[in-house]
Amino acid sequence: MGLLDILRRKKDEKPPLDREQSLSARPVLNSLVKLEKDENGKAVLHIPRRDTGMSRMVARVFKLSPYKRLTLDELGTFTIELCDGRHTVRQIVDKFQKRYKLNRREAELSMRKFLRSLAERSIIGLVIEEPSA
Repeated sequence: MGLLDILRRKKDEKPPLDREQSLSARPVLNSLVKLEKDENGKAVLHIPRRDTGMSRMVARVFKLSPYKRLTLDELGTFTIELCDGRHTVRQIVDKFQKRYKLNRREAELSMRKFLRSLAERSIIGLVIEEPSA
């Protein structure tokens, strides 16, 4: 990260994680997200809708559920079940690589991208342990 990147960063914004920090993070499912399985064994996530004035009005008019429903495929189901706060991203990548017979780089890139998209949607959070001094 260069000097310009540091200067552009907002005061409260944390610096991005380096590769080692992101691999040692422990993904955990958001407590507001409900996880269940469908009849095919695939994970179904019930994600709370954003609570804004406009969304409340639209939900009332169209009688929408307060939750959005997201059904994951086999790979997503495998991954979300490991987002329990006990497994690190590195451990999830290892299990993913072995189960689906992928090379290390392919497994790591795919998993980091998928977990990042879940985190951006607030479906999971990442527990990052502070390094020992």
